[in-house]
Amino acid sequence: MLAYQWRNQQQNDDYMIVVSEGRVQQLKNDIVDRKQRQPVAQELDIAIQSYALNEIYLKEARELGLNKGDRVIDRRLRQKMEYLLEEMALVQSPSEQELKAYYQEHSDRYLAEETYSFSQVYISIDRSEQELNNALKQQQQRIAQGLLPQGDASMLTKKFEQRSSAQIQRQFGAQFSDKLKQLPLNTWSEAIDSGYGKHFVMVREHTPAAPRDYEAVKETVLYDWQYDMAQSFKQAYESELLERYQINIEKPQGDS
Repeated sequence: MLAYQWRNQQQNDDYMIVVSEGRVQQLKNDIVDRKQRQPVAQELDIAIQSYALNEIYLKEARELGLNKGDRVIDRRLRQKMEYLLEEMALVQSPSEQELKAYYQEHSDRYLAEETYSFSQVYISIDRSEQELNNALKQQQQRIAQGLLPQGDASMLTKKFEQRSSAQIQRQFGAQFSDKLKQLPLNTWSEAIDSGYGKHFVMVREHTPAAPRDYEAVKETVLYDWQYDMAQSFKQAYESELLERYQINIEKPQGDS
């Protein structure tokens, strides 16, 4: 009753809710998307009434000040502002020259992963310390004699072809992957650790990381350019706001 009396003092225009032609079409499209058919007249009328009623609730809530001091609403409004800033920034389109310059400047982002082809001989650690030491020593002696090391039976592949560092790390662990980078080509290593046990490893081929062709990554470069431009635009806007507004900080007594 109180809300009605207070609202009744406003002009008649304050009670006007406009459901535009474009909004009606959007409501109609929403029904088509959900039900995969054209809506009947009653369905569209219900959708329009529901939309109008929602707008009325929002209008009444704002008039009563219910939107003030609400953290959920505050967070949503900030998100909308940030989204609007991103949209404004993305209106810009780089020229081909600008995009290529950006690609050159950030070429380290567009590297093809380095790859390794290697052989491994697995040594199980499921034995006593003395037995493990003996097994490792025996294989080291074979390597020193120019013979191939012999390992324990396992489900692991003995030869790996063109595996990226990320793939190797996922399978064998970071310690194994890092050690692999230090090994010379075509030489059996000392035993190195993995999540499985120990391995004698020979790296047969190492392809270093190299920049990927511009045309192959052009779409990614454009996305990155747009993201960086949006961040720069946002930072510039925030700096402008901080200069425009005066911020008075009232600290609790006793705080330095």
